[in-house]
Amino acid sequence: MAGLFLICSTAAYGQAKAGATHKNGAGGLVDISDMRMRDPFILYDPVSGNYYTYANNRPGIKVYESKDLKNWRDLGNAFVAAPDFWGKSDFWAPDCYYYRGKYYMMVTFSDTAKRRGTSILVSRYPHKDFKPLVNRPVTPKNWMCLDGALYIDAGKTPWLLFSREWLEVGDGEIYAQKLNRSFTHPIGDPVLLFRASEAPWVKEIYSRELDKKGMITDAPFIHRAADGTLMLLWSSFDKQGKYAMGLAYSRSGNIHGPWVQAAQPLNQDDGGHGMFFRDKKGMLKMAYHAPNKFPERPVIKNVRIRNGVLDISHDEAVQE
Repeated sequence: MAGLFLICSTAAYGQAKAGATHKNGAGGLVDISDMRMRDPFILYDPVSGNYYTYANNRPGIKVYESKDLKNWRDLGNAFVAAPDFWGKSDFWAPDCYYYRGKYYMMVTFSDTAKRRGTSILVSRYPHKDFKPLVNRPVTPKNWMCLDGALYIDAGKTPWLLFSREWLEVGDGEIYAQKLNRSFTHPIGDPVLLFRASEAPWVKEIYSRELDKKGMITDAPFIHRAADGTLMLLWSSFDKQGKYAMGLAYSRSGNIHGPWVQAAQPLNQDDGGHGMFFRDKKGMLKMAYHAPNKFPERPVIKNVRIRNGVLDISHDEAVQE
């Protein structure tokens, strides 16, 4: 195998959700600067002390392992869909979390009718043997949803954050859905956190293919700051038409908000689909891809929070 990740179907807004490619093939070490990857999610595994990142390899999810965030080893597929699995396409944006002794992966799939949703996979290992927790999406079955992410609130209640497709609602939405403790089913109705148009930096896009306009909400991810403030990272397109990441703040520390949008995006490098993680030293970092077209690369930035405001414009690692 030449180390080529399969590229899934192009998203309706003209953005291909791809996997990753590198030069050395399966099993070899690759420098992060040589990786081509979209939607990078980095898990620091407290059990092995290694980092893991995951990518679309339809009909599977491929995994890389690293000791230093620079050199990555291709470990092959962590998940391969069985013939009876509901998800037949997409295999987008795999996010993996260590929770109560197991590893849970949230992945966006679509069924044969192109109905998009998030499923949760589970394993006892970060790099292999992932299976569907249940053979159905955990997002609402009659909605088009993507980019599910896990958030555990201060009361230890699990929530699934997800985006509702602009293709369905026009003005893209971000929701939080309470889950039961085993993640097998939702509790209650999804809670609308905000719409894309509430952020002053977001620009409407146009799909020539579908002859449709709308505003994007991608990749919600929450970080809880030391003072309890919730910072919700998400992506859309800015006034210059570049892919970018914005922040919404819940100063109350409650997932219900109110959510206040930052006036400007965090970045200007045509990158997005970001997430926060802590490295081995406990330093807060962000991973995302840039640019939003070939050749997409994983980007890792140090994060600083000062006076309640988050930025990624510095080089020094800080323990927040």
